[in-house]
Parts: sequence; structure tokens; C-alpha cells
Amino acid sequence: MANDHQAEIEQTGTNNSAQLTQRGVLLRSVIVQDGTENNAITEQSGLGSEAGQLSIEQIGSLNTAAIYQVNGSRSGVASADIYQAGTSNSAMLEQHEYLGELASSAALYQEGTGNRIAARQTWVANALNVVSVGQDNVVEANQTGFSTAEVRQIGSANILQMEQLSSGLGGGSAVIEQDGTANQADVQQRSGRYPAADVHLRQTGAANIAEIEGRDGYSTLTYAQRGTGNTLDAYIAGHNSILTGYSEGDYNTVVSSQIGDDNSLAIFQAGSYNGIEVSQGFNAHEALISQTGNSNQAVLLQAEALAGHSASIVQSGTGNVATLLQQ
Repeated sequence: MANDHQAEIEQTGTNNSAQLTQRGVLLRSVIVQDGTENNAITEQSGLGSEAGQLSIEQIGSLNTAAIYQVNGSRSGVASADIYQAGTSNSAMLEQHEYLGELASSAALYQEGTGNRIAARQTWVANALNVVSVGQDNVVEANQTGFSTAEVRQIGSANILQMEQLSSGLGGGSAVIEQDGTANQADVQQRSGRYPAADVHLRQTGAANIAEIEGRDGYSTLTYAQRGTGNTLDAYIAGHNSILTGYSEGDYNTVVSSQIGDDNSLAIFQAGSYNGIEVSQGFNAHEALISQTGNSNQAVLLQAEALAGHSASIVQSGTGNVATLLQQ
């Protein structure tokens, strides 16, 4: 087609630089680099609804990749892929829209040590898939609109910082998986109107930490912890929110705060020296806590009831402690 734009660059060696700029419709670009200290930058700006596609692949160390996709005055679709394998690589993704009903998707993969990913999507409908394998890798993600994200961290001392914001009806959905040691995930979800948050978290290994915050109603958090010394800190504000999950192992901790009306919680822990601390504020909450093992602790506070609360704590084993306060 006359308006079709396609470009491919392949480089091997050290200190290579590739920069592609495309404007128009039906945009396609591919950059492949194999070596050390390579730099790749791709920019696309479209004027129509036809898709723009970008791909960067880098193998080696100290490589940098940057993708910019901006749609102008009409509805459009954008997709991007970044693949990096090596040490101390960095990747940056920017997908933005100005007008219209637009959609963007991105798949980012890093394998190695000391890698960095920074992704920002501000289209109406966003989809982000991130896989980080190795040690000391960092992922930063920011999404606005109707957003979905899937992030998987495999290895040690990996960090995830995610923010999903929506000013209209509906919010974000996130699937977070941590497998390894001392991984950390920080997720914040906010919406102009419910539902605001939908988070599915899985932690496997030791000393993993997750902090989840969801605001506005009809939010859902489900989690699973397997291992030793894993921690979940959850804050959910709004109506009809649901928190469910379980922990298998020792020294696992769950701290949860639910603010609003008609919220529900169901938590199960199997193991020893596990702890649960739950606070539910305002009206008509339901809570079910079950612990099996030794020396487990459960604390449940249900406050400011106008319509009444319901609570159940079940403990099986030796030396368990339960505290329940209803106001």
C-alpha cells in the first residue's frame, strides 16, 4: 500500500546506535542489536486508525532501548515489543494518545542482572505484559484508562512499582507473580468510579513483599503465598470489596485494611508463626480467618457498625492467639 511504512535495522558489535522515526499510517519497525553498549530508539506518530507496531531486540550488556508511540487526532491502535538478555540493560516505553478511543499493548522481557524497565501507557485501553528474570531487576509501570497488566518476577531482589489510574467508570486489573527471594511489588489502583481494583497476587519463595492499594468500590484482591517470610500489606477503600487468599509456610504475614461498606474477607494460613492483622471500618462487613499450625496470631477489628458485622476465626494447633474486637 502507498501509505505503508516498514523499516528494519540489524547491528552486531559494540557502541552501535539505531534510531527510527516514522509518521503516518501502517507503521512497522524492527531493530535487532547483538553486543555491548548498544542504543536503540524508535518513534512513531500516527494520524489514523491503522496499527503501529514496534519491536526492539538486544542481546548483551549495557544496552538501552526506548520506544515512543503517539497517536494524533484520530482513533488508533499501537503495539510494542522489547526483548533484552544480558546485564545492566534498560528499556523505556511511552505510549500516548491525544484524542479518540485508542488502544495500546506492550510486551517487555528482560533476563539477566541489574536490568531496568520503565513503561507508561496513557491510551484509553492499555495492555501490558512484563517478564523479569534474574537479580536486582526493576520494573516501573504507569497506566491510565481501562488498563490490564501481567507482571512476572523470577529471581532475587527484583522490584515492581505499578500505578493504574482511571478518571472514568472502571479501573485497572493486575496479575502479579513473584517467584524467588526478596522480591518486592508495590501496586496502586485508583478510579474515578468503581470498580477500581482487580489484583491477583502469587508469591513463591522467601521474604517476598507485596503492598497493594485500591480505592473506590467493588475492588477484588486475591492472593496466594507459598514459602517463608512472605508479607502482604493491603489497603482497600470503597464499597463491596473482596479480599481472599491463603498462605502456606512459616513466618508469613498478612496485614489488611478495608474501609467502606459491605466488604468481605476470607483468609487461610497453614504453617507456623504466621500472622494476620485485619481492620474493617464502617458498615456490614464479613470476615473469615482460618489458621492451621503452631504459634499463629490473628487480630480482627470491625468498627463503626450501623448495620452489623459478622466474624469467624478458626485456629487449629498449639499456642495460637486470636483477638476479635467489634464496635
